[in-house]
Amino acid sequence: MVCSPKVRWRAVSADVLAWRDWDCEVVVFNQATGSTHLLGELGGEVFRRLVGAEGGASVDALVAGLTDEPTGADNADWSAAVAGVLSDFARLGLAEPDVS
Repeated sequence: MVCSPKVRWRAVSADVLAWRDWDCEVVVFNQATGSTHLLGELGGEVFRRLVGAEGGASVDALVAGLTDEPTGADNADWSAAVAGVLSDFARLGLAEPDVS
């Protein structure tokens, strides 16, 4: 799944997610799928930001929150990494594009 930098993403309903944060990792249980996921440092940070983002967040907004220089040369690499995480989250049932 290719993620446009402008599309807003949101975590699935908090009613179906149970999660815990340990240092740089996050463990998420999705009651809808019955699956538990261990998220690494980047995935955990993206997940925390999505859960806390009222109205969702775009790839650009997530990258800006993750980097010291959101317009720096590494922006394309960060965008690709965040888009990959969001694509994985969609496949795992943890997040979805906001179509509203």
